[in-house]
Amino acid sequence: MNDWLNTLSSWRFVAYSIVVHAVVFAVFLIQVSGTPTVQQQERPEIIHAVAMDEQSVMEPIEERRRAQEAARQQAEEARRREEAEAERQRQEEAQRQREEEERRQQEEQRQQEAEERARREAEQERQRQEEAEQRRREEEAEQQRREEERRRAEEEAERQRQEEERRRQEEEERQRQEAEERRRQEEEAERQRRIEEEQQRREEEAEQRRQEEEAERQRQAEQERQAEEQRMQRLAERATSRFPSVWQREVEDAWTRPPGADRGLSTDVRVRLRPNGEVVSTEIARSSGSTSFDRSAENAIRRASPLSVPDDEDVFRRAGFDHFIFRFNPDG
Repeated sequence: MNDWLNTLSSWRFVAYSIVVHAVVFAVFLIQVSGTPTVQQQERPEIIHAVAMDEQSVMEPIEERRRAQEAARQQAEEARRREEAEAERQRQEEAQRQREEEERRQQEEQRQQEAEERARREAEQERQRQEEAEQRRREEEAEQQRREEERRRAEEEAERQRQEEERRRQEEEERQRQEAEERRRQEEEAERQRRIEEEQQRREEEAEQRRQEEEAERQRQAEQERQAEEQRMQRLAERATSRFPSVWQREVEDAWTRPPGADRGLSTDVRVRLRPNGEVVSTEIARSSGSTSFDRSAENAIRRASPLSVPDDEDVFRRAGFDHFIFRFNPDG
């Protein structure tokens, strides 16, 4: 296809060159033939000769121009015809090559189909042979499997027979050992029973002694607890009788009579103490009727902190000193 296109292009170039040379040659002939005419029209008189020379010159030039244009048009027409012919030949060649390509493709398709049929037939034959070989191997494997199963069944039967014999002997030995173990356990149980009876008797005697001792200990502890309770109660009662007067003196020492306060006033203050006598809080439980007196009483209690308290915290709490009502009566 490429060689044919190259050949066609070469011929087109040759034809175009021939046409161009022909046009140039025609123009040359026209120019040569026009020159003598100009010379023949010359006249002796200068004035008339000038006018005739211009006309004579213009006419040949116009003729040459028309001739050149005609030659150019002829060359262009020849070129178009040549190109049209070349295009027609190219299309015919392209059509021929397409048809040839279609025939070639059809032939290739037929060959491919034939090859595909041959390949499928060969593949089918190969698969048939493989299937036959597979069936043969499977039959051999099945036969070997049956032989192996028969052999394993015989071996399993022999193993089970031996296992059964072993279990029978083991069972006889187990029964003998169990009988021996039962006898030994019965003897041991009897011996253990006697030991346990003796141990139980000793434990019962020890438990009885322990209970008697515990009862005596609890009785003594109860007596001691009651005695301690009575002692602590007496101490708490003494503290209840003693410390309010002590606090009265301590608070009075810390108290400053407010200006204008009447004599004979008293107020009840709710006081909370820590076991070390430190005043935690104060609150008027019963007012004296004088706010300044009540406030001075609270201030005196806080300034007197820590108040004197029992050394024993149990006595402190039994006496209720952690939370009590303190009556402040400085003039009483």
